[in-house]
Amino acid sequence: MEHSIFAMELCFRFDPSLLATLREHVRSHPVSLGFHEKWVAYRNLESDLLANLHRVERGCWDYYNDDQRAQHDYQMWVHGMMTDETARTTPSGSPESYREAPRYMTATIAFLIVQDTPTDHALFNLCNIPQDRLWHRATFEKILQGLGVVNFASIRSDIMYVIPRDEDWALTSEDLSDNKFEYLRPLF
Repeated sequence: MEHSIFAMELCFRFDPSLLATLREHVRSHPVSLGFHEKWVAYRNLESDLLANLHRVERGCWDYYNDDQRAQHDYQMWVHGMMTDETARTTPSGSPESYREAPRYMTATIAFLIVQDTPTDHALFNLCNIPQDRLWHRATFEKILQGLGVVNFASIRSDIMYVIPRDEDWALTSEDLSDNKFEYLRPLF
């Protein structure tokens, strides 16, 4: 069985209430859900992401239908959920104590898709974006709105997570300028 991958990460200015909302989506996403319940859980998350899209400063998204790359990249996204995704080894401090130095947070979703399924074809078409429009907010909006085409019977594995887990580890501007985060591109 060969696979494709779809992944998206959005980077927001740190907001405790938005973090709590997004975190609740992750926490309420049990390991074992039926296909429809999983679809509903992702649509609820996507709805909150869309409602806050105007606040996104950076982001990335990928769709690849190359099996080797899909499996490698999916493991990379999973690894991001299980590690401290920061360029630092110590906390950045409470975001409120650094009002002049902004802090950031990210929300990530990724799907490992069974190739040549209707979901794979639909995502291929949804993600067929002209090169000069890749990093436009309208493109992210179009893709998020279109993710309702996902049929979880065609998804081999999926993840959703939010960084930071603890607000003391919120990302800093310096973190985002590190090579580790160069994939997060400013949106137009």
